[in-house]
Amino acid sequence: MSELGILEQRLQLVELSASLQRATIERRLAAVEARPSRTLINLIGSVASRPIARQLAFAAAAFAWRAFRRRRRT
Repeated sequence: MSELGILEQRLQLVELSASLQRATIERRLAAVEARPSRTLINLIGSVASRPIARQLAFAAAAFAWRAFRRRRRT
């Protein structure tokens, strides 16, 4: 295979990789938009592996929940 053929094949692989990454990002964004609270809970759970981080994560979650409820009432 010539050098030009190898470069064309690499270009096709890069384009395929970029399109797959784009599709993955779009799918994840759609999931976040569909259920933002689940995404927040998952994020807090992943951060909460250490005791200090767990306390901060729960405090942040409680703050976000109160803000959400206040905003929803008005």
